[in-house]
Amino acid sequence: MLKKFRQDERLQREGIIHRPHYSLRQFAKEMKTNIVIVEDSLTQAEKLSYTLEEQGFHVLYARNGQEALHLISTDKPAIVISDIIMPEMDGFELCKHIKSEPATKATPVILLTVLSDPRDVIRSLECGADNFITKPYDEENLLSRIQYLLTQREQDEPEDGSSDPEIEILIGGQKYSITASRKRILNILISTYETVVRKNRDLLRTQQELRMLNEHLENRVQERTRKLIEEINRRRQVEEDLRKQEQDLRNKSKVLEEVNTALHVLIKNREMDRIDQGQKILSNCKELILPYVEQLKKQKLPPHQLTCVEIIEANLQNIISPFLQSLSSELANLTPKEVQVANLVKEGKTTKEISELLNLSIRSVESHRDNIRTKLGINNEKINLRSYLLSFS
Repeated sequence: MLKKFRQDERLQREGIIHRPHYSLRQFAKEMKTNIVIVEDSLTQAEKLSYTLEEQGFHVLYARNGQEALHLISTDKPAIVISDIIMPEMDGFELCKHIKSEPATKATPVILLTVLSDPRDVIRSLECGADNFITKPYDEENLLSRIQYLLTQREQDEPEDGSSDPEIEILIGGQKYSITASRKRILNILISTYETVVRKNRDLLRTQQELRMLNEHLENRVQERTRKLIEEINRRRQVEEDLRKQEQDLRNKSKVLEEVNTALHVLIKNREMDRIDQGQKILSNCKELILPYVEQLKKQKLPPHQLTCVEIIEANLQNIISPFLQSLSSELANLTPKEVQVANLVKEGKTTKEISELLNLSIRSVESHRDNIRTKLGINNEKINLRSYLLSFS
């Protein structure tokens, strides 16, 4: 099975076939491959376990390096995937222990870390790691690394007893001595290169997204600016319309003031005309009517006729006296008949006499008297109606 898997892997790389006859899922399932995950974060461990179990691997979990060493010594996993930063024993120390023991030296180790310092790559080579993948890792890249290590494990040549050459590297002013095979160095470099390529691809994608977001934002800003300009123009138009309406109101107010002034002048003139007319009426009554009334009173008239003459004289006196004017202004809500009754009450006439003079029933005269008291506001007051009416004189 492993031989067939490696052949399909080689054919796929050479472009002879487009996908292996056996997928990684089929290989993991039929070979019953165990993978040990070393991760102090339960969330990260669960996520990685789910990814590997989806591919058919049997996953074992350790929270730190000490637990991982116990699992590796008893279960002999095909691959160890370890985080670097952990309590008690970090990933570098764990990898050194695995690679220093003859029973576990051939076990491939993949280190996962969020670190990005170039010295992490050197430390990975120093501790004997087979691959180095930066978090957050790409699942497809991780699975391809696992597939590569599984297919290369059986192809490694047996050791002839000679040790790997020691290489000195100077990074950041510090010298490192690395003892690693060319193949392991190449694997680490490829892992680093893939990480750089992936990060560069992510950066390009992020830049593209930022560019699209900037374009979208610029469009939104332009649209918002256009709407603001339209809103400003609308407000300016409204303000202009309000100014025009205010000017129209001022003009109309000015016209109304002029009309009001003219009305005041007209009313004043009408008042003067009314006064002149009243003076003429008074003069005519005194000169043309009252003398003849006096002559009639001197005649020997029947009592009834004499009474009528006296009434005529009283009414004329009321016309030319201030009483009628005061009564008309103060008691403008009295009906003409109530004014006649009020005038006779003021002259001292009784209800019966008023009834005979105005040809009304006694009940009607009493009703008019009640209405007059009500309209004068003395209905419930102990005030004599004639005395109250005389106060207007």
